[in-house]
Amino acid sequence: MNRSPLLARADLLRALSLAGDDEERQRRYAGLLAFERQPVVASVSGIISPVGQVRVVVGPAPATSAEVEAREPLRAPLFAITACQRLELPAERARQDRSQPLTPAQCAPRRSDGEAAPFVPLVRHARLWPALKRSAVETRHAGLDMPRLLRELSDARPLRRLPRLRQSLWGGELLVVWDRAAHLQPYQEDFQAIVTDLLRQRGAGGFTLWLVDGSPQQVRQRWPEKPAHAGRVSAPRPEAIAMPAPGTRVLLLSDVGALGAQPAMHAWAEFARHLSQHGAQPVVWAPLAPRQIEVELTRWADVFCLQPAGGLRRQRGRIATDEQRRLERNRLAALREQLLARMAFCVRAEPALLRALRGVSADDAAEPALEALVWARQPVVQDSSVSRAVSAEYVETYRQAFAELAAAEQLAALEVALHIHAWRGRATEAAEVLIWQAHARPEAQDGCAPRIDEAQRWFAAFSERATRTGSVDQQTRQYTLDLLARNGADQRWVAANSQWLSPLWLATGERQSPPALGAEHLAQAVAARTDLTEVDCQLGVSDEGLMLWGAERPAGPGHSRLGSPLQIKRLQVSDAGGKSTRLLDPAAGVQRIATAEAFAGPAGALTLVAGRHRYLVSRIERPEWADEIGRDGFGLYADVLLPVEPRAAPDSPPAILFRMRYIEAGHFLMGSPLSEGMRSEKERPQHEVTLTQAFWLADSTCTQALWQAVMGNNPSSFRAGKGGGAQHPVEQVSWDDVQRFVQRLEEVLSGAVVSLPSEAEWEYACRAGTCTPFAFGDSISTDEVNYDGREAYDKRGSVVYRAATVPVRSLPSNAWGLYEMHGNVWEWCAAGLSDYTARAETFPRTHERGSRVSRGGSWYNFGRAARCAAWLRLESSYCDDHVGFRFVLRSSSSAGTKKGPAPRDGAAGVAGRVAHAPGAAAWK
Repeated sequence: MNRSPLLARADLLRALSLAGDDEERQRRYAGLLAFERQPVVASVSGIISPVGQVRVVVGPAPATSAEVEAREPLRAPLFAITACQRLELPAERARQDRSQPLTPAQCAPRRSDGEAAPFVPLVRHARLWPALKRSAVETRHAGLDMPRLLRELSDARPLRRLPRLRQSLWGGELLVVWDRAAHLQPYQEDFQAIVTDLLRQRGAGGFTLWLVDGSPQQVRQRWPEKPAHAGRVSAPRPEAIAMPAPGTRVLLLSDVGALGAQPAMHAWAEFARHLSQHGAQPVVWAPLAPRQIEVELTRWADVFCLQPAGGLRRQRGRIATDEQRRLERNRLAALREQLLARMAFCVRAEPALLRALRGVSADDAAEPALEALVWARQPVVQDSSVSRAVSAEYVETYRQAFAELAAAEQLAALEVALHIHAWRGRATEAAEVLIWQAHARPEAQDGCAPRIDEAQRWFAAFSERATRTGSVDQQTRQYTLDLLARNGADQRWVAANSQWLSPLWLATGERQSPPALGAEHLAQAVAARTDLTEVDCQLGVSDEGLMLWGAERPAGPGHSRLGSPLQIKRLQVSDAGGKSTRLLDPAAGVQRIATAEAFAGPAGALTLVAGRHRYLVSRIERPEWADEIGRDGFGLYADVLLPVEPRAAPDSPPAILFRMRYIEAGHFLMGSPLSEGMRSEKERPQHEVTLTQAFWLADSTCTQALWQAVMGNNPSSFRAGKGGGAQHPVEQVSWDDVQRFVQRLEEVLSGAVVSLPSEAEWEYACRAGTCTPFAFGDSISTDEVNYDGREAYDKRGSVVYRAATVPVRSLPSNAWGLYEMHGNVWEWCAAGLSDYTARAETFPRTHERGSRVSRGGSWYNFGRAARCAAWLRLESSYCDDHVGFRFVLRSSSSAGTKKGPAPRDGAAGVAGRVAHAPGAAAWK
């Protein structure tokens, strides 16, 4: 029985009629049919079918061209696998070359002489203490200075006043205000050392310590606490600093608001004024440079700077106006950005490391304020009470700035980081070396090759366990997640270390991988996991979008296959730019990969990695030569309407309609295995072939009607009246004859490149995702294939010998909607004969001279000749009544598309040429 080329559309019409009053089902099937709800009376229109009859379609009256133009654009485009690439996975290491698991000693810190690197104060104790003591003691007169008086009299110098002795005493009260503001965390050890020295030298008598939080009004604690009143468990928390007795020295250990908000600066100046007016003697020790001291503050307090360079003298102040203040803050902000760039490679920057990194640059070494400015730079740095690191959102920006530093500065930064972190676990050191390597200049890396190699070997050993077994302890999992959370946005680091990062990330069980993780490394990590099982699954399209199904495709006309069946452990899904990758478990059941809307617009594309192949799924636009386009259960199709000139065939229809099937890019095993029955030695060795680009293939062999319309003659033996007819395949055509047909058809179809399929393309399309001798399984019958059934390949079904061709599309198609790929007539392929090799090939091309190859068997041959892998060598001039062909169409350019009827698919769109999408250039 002849099958209608639009059988899928008839199924949709039937489903629509059965929908009844269910509006949701009506809407869904109407969308698949491209119907629109309109208040019009149904009319009858006709289309010329390939057999020259009128196929009647009942539906809305055809829209005028103006109405078609006025319709809103299609919302859900068609999409398909447009490209395929075989991944070159890194070579598997021999067992003896694999890294051994890390030992506890390899994870321990390099230094064990203490818990952390020795504290390095802002000012060395030997320099600081004399100046600190002078500022904190009371000075009293102790009588005449007789030696000095005698010297002046002997020199006959006039005396303006009698010289007196001065005596420094610790007696009396001493009040210390210690600022514990969060942004001053880098200086807390310096303040602690000052307080400790004062208590050691002076004693606790008359000593009062106040802890404040950024302002003298924000009191946290007083030491010693006042005794509690009777009946109270403890003393109440102090609300304000009480004014001390006149003459009392008050030491302020703070930035006095210079590095914080403007109100804090005014609060400290006001506090100093009140102290001074009350008779106290305020003294400020600030982690600032002289150029940051306010003139107003020096009117009421003695101000000293905690800086390593210069004398520890009382400062007079440099800032008196808002403009001076603004310029200084801008200058410090620029230096702060340089320090942030210098520390960008650090996993963590404690106050000690921050100070060491500041000392790398001579400009920064004299600016102790930079430590507080970096520490308080949220959200650029992560907020932690013990360390800082550049936040994930800013990692890429500051590491790019690090890459622009001089090589000497990069090397010095690494050296101080490794020194400070020598007291931490080896993981911190190894991570920082590899982050540094990803951004350092080549000349800087040359001097650190041994350290880089050691860090790479450490992480290779660290990931070895996860690579083999997938089992990872909770601590290792948490470390991996934290490492990626902090540094995953650094694409240069991820890409450079993808090979060891991939198995670690996979072992965490997360589904969203960091960008730039190499698809080949992740595929290798998945393949190496022995605890993961391969699952039979397939890609498909439904009204929900791009789907991942199990081994069986869901029933119904609304479900269409996409590509070949898969057998995989995991499926990688990435957007076109590779910025985001998801990992899907095919064993989890039906999953939606993407909605149809994801492919709308020029940028709509996805990259999938299954096994060791990468696929590009992208939007398809209507080719210029197509009149109608759509999707059915077999996949995408394009209908081509070829006008017929009356002089070519007076009794022929006015137009010939033929259908092309979209054969998506993919891979398969070419040739036959040793276990295949009745195979030939010329079909070995079986080898993998990857077809990188999709193509359009005729769903049947060229008919006599189509040949007549193009060439104006019919050379066939089985013509009308001789056991054949217009819808039988054309035969008695040589390979040379077909080349003339191809050239003539290109002249008729605008924008089309016509050719024969290559051998690989033909066998790939014939197999339609199977690996059996036939697309129908291990055996065939004459109910499925037109061949000489007197010697059946396997006794199944009816066995007859027709001794002639049958009309195209009269026997079942394969899974991709291609008819009579087995039997009926041999089909010419594009190129000549070449020997098979065992190596994997990509889009193989054979030589263009000498003998030619035909495929598929014929009505004249036994079943063994109809196998997918069977081929026949013929001279290009050979022709016979069992040799025909089918052809391939490709678009000659991406410019322009042919206007035509709306797509016949629920995911309405157009197909034919690939829409340009980000990342598509990588497939060229």
